[in-house]
Amino acid sequence: MTTNELAVTDIQFAVNYTPSKITIENEDQLEQLINQVTEHYGAQVFSDSNIPEAKEARAQLNKYVKAMEDRRKEIKREFTQPLTQFESVMKGYVEKITTISDDIGEGIKRYDEEQKAIRLEKIQAEMVKLAELFNIEPDVIEVHSNWLAKSAFTAKDEVRPKIIDEIKDKMKIVAMERDRIAADKATITDYAEIAGLDPYAWANMIDQGWNVADVREKIKQAVEDKRLREEQAEQRRIAQEEHDAALAKLAEEQAMEQAQQSDSGNMYDRETGEIIQAQEQVSDPKQMTVTLQLTGTLDQMNALNQYLVENGIEVVPVK
Repeated sequence: MTTNELAVTDIQFAVNYTPSKITIENEDQLEQLINQVTEHYGAQVFSDSNIPEAKEARAQLNKYVKAMEDRRKEIKREFTQPLTQFESVMKGYVEKITTISDDIGEGIKRYDEEQKAIRLEKIQAEMVKLAELFNIEPDVIEVHSNWLAKSAFTAKDEVRPKIIDEIKDKMKIVAMERDRIAADKATITDYAEIAGLDPYAWANMIDQGWNVADVREKIKQAVEDKRLREEQAEQRRIAQEEHDAALAKLAEEQAMEQAQQSDSGNMYDRETGEIIQAQEQVSDPKQMTVTLQLTGTLDQMNALNQYLVENGIEVVPVK
């Protein structure tokens, strides 16, 4: 931008004005009239019997008030007119200069933003070089506003060593934290694998801010919970096997007893093999033989079997 020297270095000007004084002619007489009016109407007593007179008195008083207010406003307009004209002229001059000043201010703002963008590029270039030293991404740290200040650069527009050291220190902290997290995750991974658990979810707890000691306690608790669940499952399995074996044995015994009966009605003793003379079957009209197909849960079948045994109801397997 080309600048020309301006001969005017300061704007000074004189304003001629005469301080005015407003006086009321015969103010003493006016004050006497006001006192007479207030005394006259203030001494009157109005009631329901003279409402018309009260309205007339109030109208007269309002007329006096309007006359005085109109005159006051008239004098005020005449008195302030020169000031109003003066203010209008001065505001016009100020607006012209302010417009130019604002335009220049916008130009300065654009220049500052351009310089700030240039300084940002230089800071980012330094961040890239320093990030390579620590094997991290350059954008893992934020650019501080004070790094972009003009004071952060030398007269040759180079980044000051102090700023470079600040960037290096912050990146060093990030790199150390990254290494710590990696080591902690490796520790938890090994611990979880030894415990027989999936290590992925446990290692991710380190990324969520958990420390190694707390995660290891969680793993111990998970292992204990798993052991209890497996132990309970094994107990249920053994109980089920014993129950199934008992049912199978009962069914086998009933089948053998049925098979030992001969066509003549003789039965054989299962232990001695001797023939047991069959007694004449006595038909009990209250007993019935039915064939059913039952469907239910294991618990329901167990309850049914218990009921049959307790009530002496004979069950024969049907092929």
